[in-house]
Amino acid sequence: MTGKLFSAFCACIFSLFVCGSAFAAADVLPKPVGDIYVQDFAQLLNDGEKQELNQIGRILEDKTTAQVAVLSIQTIGNKTIENYANEAFRIYGIGNKQKNNGILLVVAMQDKKVRIEVGYGLEGRITDGKAGRILDEYTLPYLKNEEPNKAITETYKVLVDEVYQEYGMEAPDGLAADKAIQQGEETEFPIWLILIIVAVLLFLDFKFFGGTITYAILAILSRGGGGGSSGGGPRSGGGGSSGGGGAGRSW
Repeated sequence: MTGKLFSAFCACIFSLFVCGSAFAAADVLPKPVGDIYVQDFAQLLNDGEKQELNQIGRILEDKTTAQVAVLSIQTIGNKTIENYANEAFRIYGIGNKQKNNGILLVVAMQDKKVRIEVGYGLEGRITDGKAGRILDEYTLPYLKNEEPNKAITETYKVLVDEVYQEYGMEAPDGLAADKAIQQGEETEFPIWLILIIVAVLLFLDFKFFGGTITYAILAILSRGGGGGSSGGGPRSGGGGSSGGGGAGRSW
């Protein structure tokens, strides 16, 4: 099996595992996987887009200690988008623990709700009004046009740029975003065939081995984390907190 097919195989296993977990508890906050910057449980981004945002997020944290993260889910269940985003922010610990300089973008696809949650330390830079304008100008147009991936990537970059400005820096260029996206779209191997193979293997694994092989692969994927530019394992939240600053919208 080639490297591309193996990556697609692993991604399918992970996707099926996440979807299965969502049926069990729709409003339970999922545990972070890989780098904290991109938690795409609704599977809205392709591999290249995830790699790009993880790279941007790592560089930003290295330069400023701040963290900008995105969480996509299918539904927030019975919770409001404000409560869900605030809970996710606190549990994930977005941002530095001392500076509370984190930002979390939450997108709930089935509920058609989106929110920017801002940590205490950045509320002066991204006020509630500015957060609302960012959603209106950069996020909602893409969501209404059924382009959630662009809504996420464009909003993420705007938020990162705001953080750099807060610290008196310019956002770095040359992140090779186009190359990353092209790499994520090169293969034309039939995805339906991979899904069938994965479904059969999952059935056999859980029936005869109790899911040992599946969980081993998930553990490897989790340790591998996103394609950031810095060394080390997956980046977790730094312990930051939010008091509910930010803005939310429906579409």
